[in-house]
Amino acid sequence: IKGAIWYQGESNHGEGKLYTEKTKALVEGWRKVWNNPDLFYFYVQIAPYQYGNESPYIVPEFWEAQTAAQAIPGTGMIVTTDISDLKDIHPRNKKEVGRRLSLLALNKAYGKKDIVCNGPSFKEMKIEGNKLKIVFDNAEGGLKTRDGKAPDWFEIIDAEKGGFVKADAVIDGNAVVLSSAEVSNPIAVRYGWHKLAEPNLANQAGLPALTFRAGNVPNRDQLVFIPETKDYQLVYDLDLSKLGASFKYDVDKSAEVTRSFDRIAYMIELTQGGKSKYLYVSMDAFTNDVKKIGVPVLASQAVFQTMLNNLNVYSDAEGIKTGTGMKGNIEFWPNNYGGNNAKNIPNATNAYDWGDQIDSLADGYGSMQIHNYDAKQTLFAINNWKATQNADIGIGNTPSAQHTDWTFSQSGKNYEKKRLRVFVKQQ
Repeated sequence: IKGAIWYQGESNHGEGKLYTEKTKALVEGWRKVWNNPDLFYFYVQIAPYQYGNESPYIVPEFWEAQTAAQAIPGTGMIVTTDISDLKDIHPRNKKEVGRRLSLLALNKAYGKKDIVCNGPSFKEMKIEGNKLKIVFDNAEGGLKTRDGKAPDWFEIIDAEKGGFVKADAVIDGNAVVLSSAEVSNPIAVRYGWHKLAEPNLANQAGLPALTFRAGNVPNRDQLVFIPETKDYQLVYDLDLSKLGASFKYDVDKSAEVTRSFDRIAYMIELTQGGKSKYLYVSMDAFTNDVKKIGVPVLASQAVFQTMLNNLNVYSDAEGIKTGTGMKGNIEFWPNNYGGNNAKNIPNATNAYDWGDQIDSLADGYGSMQIHNYDAKQTLFAINNWKATQNADIGIGNTPSAQHTDWTFSQSGKNYEKKRLRVFVKQQ
C-alpha cells in the first residue's frame, strides 16, 4: 500500500485542537499496522455548514486543527470552502474533491513536483502603518479571486479599541493588503473565520486559500471605559469555565467588604472566535449581605425575584439597550423553575424569559438572571451552573425565540473565554 485518503466525518467538528492529536494517533497507528512508516495520508477539510445554533467559530477552530495536522510528515489536506453547499452537510461535488486529492498524491507520493497541489497558505503578517500585509506561500504567479472581485472574508482588529471588523482587501502579488476606516492600529487578522465562510481567494492554479488567524488579539479590560467603576470595589471574580456543583472564585474579597453598600454591579465578558463582548450593569442594592450577591448556589441562601431600581447598563453587545436610571428585575436562585409569569413582571410571557416561577426543589437547575423588562430584554444569564461547560450563559436575549433567558441553551461550551465579576459601592 502506498497511502490512504480520508474524508473526515462531521461529528468530530467540535473537538478543536484535540483533533490534531487524534489525527497523529490515527496516522501512526495505520503506519504501524501496515508496517510502513512512509505511508502517505491525504485528507479532506470538512465543508462549511450551518450546524444548528452552534457558535459560528467552532468550525473554523476545527479547520485550524485540521490544518495543523499537516505537520505530520507525509500528509496533506485539500480545502473545500469553495465547493461546499451550505444546505447540505455532505456537498455533492465529490469529483473535485477526488481531483484535488489526486494532485496531492501525484506531487507528494509520486514525485511530480510540477503539479500544483496546495492552495495559498498563510506565511507572515507585516504591520505597515494603518494596514496589514499578509504574505502567502503556494502563490507562485500571484494571487487571484475565483469570482474576479476583491478578496473577501478578511477581518482585522485594532490594538486599542473595538472588535474584529471587515477589512478592505487588495491583492499585491503573493500578498493581500488589508485596511479599514474603523482600524487605525491593526494588530491581528483572521480569514474565513466563520462556519459559513466560502471565501474567494485562490492561487493561479485555482486552489483555494486556507482559513487562518494571526497576530495578537488584544485582551481588553472594558472596565476602564465605564466611568462609575472607579467608585466600586471588586468582590468576586470567576472564570466561568470553572462552574460546577461546587467551585471557588478566582478572587474572593467578600471579607474586605466591611462597610454597608448601596450599589451592586455585575460585569460579564464572553469570547467567541477571538471576538469578545461584555455587559456591565449596576443597580441599587437588593441585599446588604455580600455573601448573597455572587452565583446563587444553595449554600449562599440567595433567593431573589424582585424589581430593581436605577439600572445603569453599558455594553458593546449588539442590540443591548444601554443607559442609566432604568428599571429591571432579578431572578437569582438555586431552585428549579418554570416559565409561568408568577410575579406579573411587565412584558413577560409564560415562556422562559424575565418572568418565571420558582419551583420547590431548592437544589435544582439554578438561575442567575438580570433583565430590563421595559426593553423586553435579558441583560445576562448564567443558569444550570452544575452543567459546567454546558451551563446556560449569554448576554442579551438568546437567539431562540422560545426561551429568551437562555434556559436549556447549553451555550457555555460555545465560548473560548467567559468571565464574571461582581462589585459593590461601599458607603
